Amino acid sequence: MKNTFRIALTGIILLAMFIAVDGCKKKTEDPVPTFTMSYDSVPITSGGKGLQFFATCTNNGVTMVKVTLTTPQDSLYLYNYSGGTYAKNSAIPMQGSNQAYTKIKGTWKLSLVGNSSGGTAFTYDATVAVNK
Repeated sequence: MKNTFRIALTGIILLAMFIAVDGCKKKTEDPVPTFTMSYDSVPITSGGKGLQFFATCTNNGVTMVKVTLTTPQDSLYLYNYSGGTYAKNSAIPMQGSNQAYTKIKGTWKLSLVGNSSGGTAFTYDATVAVNK
């Protein structure tokens, strides 16, 4: 009877230690999104050239909330996403489908707001030099 009690007690202690150690393990961290920015020069229906901007998150999936674009002349554009979710390494458009911004040479500023796939909120500021 004493051996059975000792074995049961040892088992309970080992189980408790396993649960404690497993519960204390650090969960995988949700990395802060890192983006690469690009643009395409496209024709616009009213004539002339337009720009379409794209971001690619290289280390995480993201849910986008909004992007603010500032032209080289400080004009502001705001594009709202309706909770659009994008996988890691997929191109994220910074404008609506079949839309473009009037082409202005110089440095454009972009501010991206959203949540990483793990739920961590982020704001990412970037610049894109338009020279063609």
